[in-house]
Amino acid sequence: MIIYLKKIIFVFFIVLFVTIINSSIASAGAVLSDLENQLMCKCDDKCGKVLINCTCSTADKNRKKFTKMLESGLTVDQIVQQQIEKYGETVLSAPTKNGFNLTAWVIPFGAIMIGGIGIRKLINGWVGKNKPDIELQNIKGGIASEPGSEKPSEASSSKYSRRLKDELDRLET
Repeated sequence: MIIYLKKIIFVFFIVLFVTIINSSIASAGAVLSDLENQLMCKCDDKCGKVLINCTCSTADKNRKKFTKMLESGLTVDQIVQQQIEKYGETVLSAPTKNGFNLTAWVIPFGAIMIGGIGIRKLINGWVGKNKPDIELQNIKGGIASEPGSEKPSEASSSKYSRRLKDELDRLET
């Protein structure tokens, strides 16, 4: 019974050890992925891709360099700061959220809102143009005051129907 218990404990510690090693490897990969998502590739081709998506040889060299830097104990923020000092803010995949770069975050949302308001006003203008004409016809023609007369939409509809009929008659002759 004691030998059986020792075997179970031994297997438990082996599984625990393997799990810890795998989790540390997985977290190191996740940290490297976070770093690659924050930086742009600085290859000679000027591909303009985020480092995690780039497949050039320069990107592979940078991945190896960053892996060594992470293993030496540097944090992602420290590596990013080193890259900013070396290449400037153009190495970042997204602009910082302070100073003038804040406009890169705000302007697209503002443009969408202003565009939406403009489209709404344009549509309201198109829809609103027909209403005053019908009301003006009602006032001048006395359509609304006569009992049993056509509704304004029917009056304008019959007007266009007559015009269409006249033009079709002219085409047939």
